[in-house]
Amino acid sequence: MNSAALAAPPMVEVASATGIDARLVLAGPGARSIAFILDWLFRASLAFAYLLVAALLIIGNLEFNVPEGREVLWYLAGAAPATAIYFLYHPILESLMSGRTPGKRMIGVRILTLDGQAPPLGALITRNAFRIIDSMPGFYVVGLLFVMFGRRHLRLGDIAAGTVLAVERAPFLEKRAAPDRYADWRRSRQRAAALRRRRGSGVDDALAVVDDYRRAARELGAARAAGDGVQAEYLEAAYADLHDVVHRPARRASLVLWSLLRDRVPAALRRMRVHLLAVVLLFVIAAIAGWWLIYSFPDLIAMFADQSLISTVERGELWTEGMLNVAPSAVYAVSILSNNIVVALFCFTSGVIFGLGAFYSIGLNGIQLGAIYAFTQQHALGGKLFDFIVAHGCVELSCICLAGAAGAYIGESLIRPGELTRGESFRRATAQAMLLMVVVTLLLLGCGFIEGYVSPDPEIPRWARVTIGVGYWLFMVSLLRGYVFGRSRGGEPVPR
Repeated sequence: MNSAALAAPPMVEVASATGIDARLVLAGPGARSIAFILDWLFRASLAFAYLLVAALLIIGNLEFNVPEGREVLWYLAGAAPATAIYFLYHPILESLMSGRTPGKRMIGVRILTLDGQAPPLGALITRNAFRIIDSMPGFYVVGLLFVMFGRRHLRLGDIAAGTVLAVERAPFLEKRAAPDRYADWRRSRQRAAALRRRRGSGVDDALAVVDDYRRAARELGAARAAGDGVQAEYLEAAYADLHDVVHRPARRASLVLWSLLRDRVPAALRRMRVHLLAVVLLFVIAAIAGWWLIYSFPDLIAMFADQSLISTVERGELWTEGMLNVAPSAVYAVSILSNNIVVALFCFTSGVIFGLGAFYSIGLNGIQLGAIYAFTQQHALGGKLFDFIVAHGCVELSCICLAGAAGAYIGESLIRPGELTRGESFRRATAQAMLLMVVVTLLLLGCGFIEGYVSPDPEIPRWARVTIGVGYWLFMVSLLRGYVFGRSRGGEPVPR
């Protein structure tokens, strides 16, 4: 093998109806790292700038000394949006910019599917959800190892979502070449970009892009046969861009969402029913074990609870008492919601460790809940803890189990890939599991509201709490079964 072949960057060949495959050049560790650093600087700067402006407008100082009476406003209009800017920077911009971010655009890279198309929203959410694992134990160590030693330089999130980070070569080659050499193709790419944005384009423009695509295939085939390196390199890039536009499916957002909740989620849940049963059994057994352990050996409670919680219960008080006086309901609800979503995502994504991470998370949550409940019972506070948990806990604990089942499902896909490759099996299982995680996230929104406004309120009687908890749980079951949006009678789901 010659040195040129050794130095050739990794590529993905995408089959086309023209008979000429489109070739995507994949970005290496260097380009990926620089793009990530630039995006980190952008999102950190945006979040910090928003925080400073909000501090001036809401609290009137830059020392972040929040005046009394403005805590809720500061948290909801200042701290929470700044946090959202930082953590939602990638999924939102990648969705709006067809797989790009400012950092990626500056470096000249773009997220694409293995079919050479702009990634759908579901793939982008999956890709970003797995940042939890890629970023562990810190400084993106797992992600960097996958990128550096993987054949295609893909991090775990790319493998799960079925995406690649491709190099956008056409703009670079246009600047490097003579200004008028690729003028015709530059206009073609501009038409394609307008069609992609669905602005200033009609039927004639769409037909013109299709003609450009066919012409690019002919000229690219001739350039490959003639061995014209520079011409072929530019045509490869232009052809890949046109391939994305021509083959991009029409996505009807409202119909896709309706079909997701009516057809796709119930179908995904049926595939995971065995995994869900196993996770629920594990959680129940772990909770019973935790309860028995502390009931028999009370001194071991220090393994499951911090000293402040232990001291509060030993005084005959529940740590949840007076919670509304400590933090406003809105602040507490957002805090609890964020924590619950992170726990659920970790249960899901940690399933990549052949399911062991998901089972560990479920078992740990179960044994901790059982231990704390036994400890409160020993101090005659079991009834109060039940009153606090029942309104939100029925659905919240179910969501944790659903997330664990989704993690176990993707773990099994790695252990038993069947006739598929391990990567393809993992990708398909993750796509199914993410459908369930969408509903889990929506349900946890309601749990956060209930836990912030209902659970800590001592004025709400037990019968009302039980009614809310059981009613919300029945709604969850109906939603997962597809009944809320009219269950399908066997029709095909709307394509994504």
